[in-house]
Amino acid sequence: MADPISVASFALSLTSKATEALNALRERAQRSKDVEIKDQISTLYDIVLQLKEAISRLMDENKELKRQLEQQQLALVAVKIRQVGETNYYFQGDDGPFCQVCYDKDNKLVKLLPSQPWSGGIRTECPVCGEFFYEKTGSKGPKQITPIVRRYT
Repeated sequence: MADPISVASFALSLTSKATEALNALRERAQRSKDVEIKDQISTLYDIVLQLKEAISRLMDENKELKRQLEQQQLALVAVKIRQVGETNYYFQGDDGPFCQVCYDKDNKLVKLLPSQPWSGGIRTECPVCGEFFYEKTGSKGPKQITPIVRRYT
């Protein structure tokens, strides 16, 4: 089966050749005094332009359908949970990590922002829902230092 874009491109090149031939015919008809021939050439021009427009629309539609098909094929790649550091993320193949909250709530894959150091740990954030995910937890706060009491005698 031929690629639809190739067929449309071929049809477009044929209409271009038809336009060239029509231009040559129009130049010869200008020397003629036959009004009917001039009207038919004008009608042919209109038809060829409509044909070019239809082919162009078909090519655009075909590109859009190909894009949608590629997206559907990407969606068929299973979304899996994989642990990174201390947390689990959703991945689609090697693509990810994606937000757990957005995927669980709306079934949408939202790519997380790059991981950043934070308070001695590492975290990342979802740009849509604002949820934070901690790959490595930092210190829970300042360490409490027990004072040493010395008694001098």
